[in-house]
Amino acid sequence: MNKPAQILESVATPGAFFVEDIYPLIDGGQFPVKRIVGEPIEVWADIYRDGHAIIAAALVWRREQDREWRRTPMKLDVNDRWSGSFVPETIGRHVYAIEAWTDEFATWRHGFELKQAAGQDSTLDALEGAALLSKAHGARPDDAAVILRRCEEYLQTGEAAPLLTPELKQAMAESQWRPDLTRSKLMPLMIDRPLARNSAWYEMIPRSQSTIPGQHGTFKDCIARLPDVAEMGFDVVYFTPIHPIGRINRKGRNNTLNAEPGDPGSPYAIGSAEGGHDAVHPELGTLEDFREFVAACHAHHMEVALDFAVQCAPDHPWLAQHPGWFRKRPDGSMRYAENPPKKYQDIVNPDFDCEEAQALRDALRDVVLFWIDQGVKIFRVDNPHTKPLRFWQWLIHEVQIRHPDVIFLAEAFTRPKLMKGLAKLGFTQSYTYFTWRTQKWELEAYLRELAGYPERDFYRPNFFVNTPDILPYHLQGGEPWMFKSRLALAATLSSAYGIYSGFELLEH
Repeated sequence: MNKPAQILESVATPGAFFVEDIYPLIDGGQFPVKRIVGEPIEVWADIYRDGHAIIAAALVWRREQDREWRRTPMKLDVNDRWSGSFVPETIGRHVYAIEAWTDEFATWRHGFELKQAAGQDSTLDALEGAALLSKAHGARPDDAAVILRRCEEYLQTGEAAPLLTPELKQAMAESQWRPDLTRSKLMPLMIDRPLARNSAWYEMIPRSQSTIPGQHGTFKDCIARLPDVAEMGFDVVYFTPIHPIGRINRKGRNNTLNAEPGDPGSPYAIGSAEGGHDAVHPELGTLEDFREFVAACHAHHMEVALDFAVQCAPDHPWLAQHPGWFRKRPDGSMRYAENPPKKYQDIVNPDFDCEEAQALRDALRDVVLFWIDQGVKIFRVDNPHTKPLRFWQWLIHEVQIRHPDVIFLAEAFTRPKLMKGLAKLGFTQSYTYFTWRTQKWELEAYLRELAGYPERDFYRPNFFVNTPDILPYHLQGGEPWMFKSRLALAATLSSAYGIYSGFELLEH
């Protein structure tokens, strides 16, 4: 229910109540718990104080940017364990907390009834109970009427019965002064739309969608593919980078260092004279053509996901406009990307430790916001584990405060704790090791890990069966049954899965 605006409360000094073992909570509240809008969130905690007084507790919650709290009572289960639930009605970042206070009137009532049952004189106790009615503050009109009526009945008759009615107990529970009210620390929540948890992804390289062999595909070619993709049951169409491709150090076929005339280069070498991260590759079409593709996807009840790769080709406009964003070697040459012994001469990485780091961060955020303006609400982030973790935490927060329906997928095949760390700090979904898990015992162990606590509260696994750069051994020589079984496992073991285009042709 909504918190009555007229209730007067004060927060006691820390220590009036102990609020412990709170669930759900990630790392003491450092990172948000993930949930889906419209579904109940179960909360429990151990709540206690000294003495025998009767205490009350409530759940309070709100969107992060709101001021007004919503609240609902918690119930005592057993051994000081309290529980409750609430249903967030909007998507976006939320916070919740637990409040506890002493219910003075219920404490008085309990003691009075014990004395009365024991046949002890309770005249003074009745007066004390009546005095508590005068301390009621900010009652709603219906509660105020109950309190006034029962107080008058007691004063007129001198009988304690009017003070013991259930309706007075309820009215006082909502209206009495709470001098020792204690609120726990705020716990963060991220409330997502259902597609964040349940989604089927179809990945395609748009330049490969032409029906004419050897001819570069276009956005219009991709539109022609949509009825087939939709009929297969997918609800997300994911594009690898669609931006202009650099010409300097462009890679040739099979990763050769020297591109031949006509070699298109890697779409991950982003940027050229035609533009950078906020432009489209001319051979794919225009920005208007891309918007038509987005609209066509929506007409088929699908959404578009774009690759967001934080890297630049050597001729990306940013290198000329903002040279301070990039690191140079001792001889003054630009440091290209590498993962020794691997070398990526066709890309350079921005320097997040440069003096202009905030301007760099803002520019990358603005890239995401630009594509949101074009109708994109899903981003698959390339290699996020190679960029500062705090940058992603900042970026995702910056975007989701403005657009709470945006989904981020972390494409990170790296150490397990680093993958989970990315999920904790904000990524909506995460790639997994499913591609390499083939034995029954491997799948069982991995699923137990992902479905266990606390992973289930922050890590949403996306079971891609293959990707453009990962063709697992069992698909290299597998017969159709292998392709079918892997897809069936992906779609049933996780509520999010994906394939790279061509998988459906069962070709090894």
